[in-house]
Amino acid sequence: MDRAELQSNLQEYRAQLQQVEQLLFEDPENAEYAEIHNNLSEAISLTEELLQGEGDDAGPSSSAAAQRPARPAPNVVLTEAPAIQLSSVLPATVAQQIRAAQQKAALAGQAPPAWAIGAKCHALSPLDGEWAEAVVKGISASGNFVVAFTGRESELEEVDRNSVKPPPAIEETYRGVAAPSRPKVNAEAEVAEMPKWLEIKPTDDDKTRAKKKKLQKSYKSKKRFLEMDMITKKKQQSWLDFKSGKGAKKKTGFLSSTKKGSIFSVPDGPAGKVGVVGSGKGMTENPTFVKHDYSSIGQ
Repeated sequence: MDRAELQSNLQEYRAQLQQVEQLLFEDPENAEYAEIHNNLSEAISLTEELLQGEGDDAGPSSSAAAQRPARPAPNVVLTEAPAIQLSSVLPATVAQQIRAAQQKAALAGQAPPAWAIGAKCHALSPLDGEWAEAVVKGISASGNFVVAFTGRESELEEVDRNSVKPPPAIEETYRGVAAPSRPKVNAEAEVAEMPKWLEIKPTDDDKTRAKKKKLQKSYKSKKRFLEMDMITKKKQQSWLDFKSGKGAKKKTGFLSSTKKGSIFSVPDGPAGKVGVVGSGKGMTENPTFVKHDYSSIGQ
């Protein structure tokens, strides 16, 4: 990617970033807009770094390009793959599957080479003789493939049909599906940090600054109320724990869950009698009284 294209992309990213900021002003709670804003900010910073590196290395790269001999452009006679004729009843995915199978067979030398146009492949680079990723752009007059290597899309290279092979298959492994997480009953709400798009930048105008300050004030107010709500819930939970009887003594009585036994209850067994108080219980044993002799104490 040349410097002019990077600068064009940078201007486009900045324009899109301003549009997303306007959308966030209208809908600050939209998580999708916030994620797009973060992605565009990262893209802008990366593009600026690339432009800085491109400026530092502009001299050597241009000289290397000048020293490399120009290669003649290949004579391309075919740039489109034959159309697939399918019944209108079949779904569109069937055509995609058939096209993928035709491309794979053409790259392997088992089908007409024209079927491989538009397919991704690995080809031997004429510059260094190494296998590299490429895309088949057409067929030359001699029947060879005309490809564009990754990183040099603007330069077409003619390679022999034996110097092209299908890309390695991606090994797919089953990783399972994670179970949906359920929020805990006593889970505390997390106080989110202020989003980055609300930060005031030196390039913001007065209108944008005023909007951001207003949204910052609203956000801080919501954050304060959320913290107060968390404190209130903790106090309520501590009171509920106290009432639940942790460490408290159980008392019997009319208002408690533990009831006293009735004096009119009939015990199990043949000794129990209805209507008799203390039925089934033995007689009360009276203590035996002993007469003490205190006459010897005064002698």
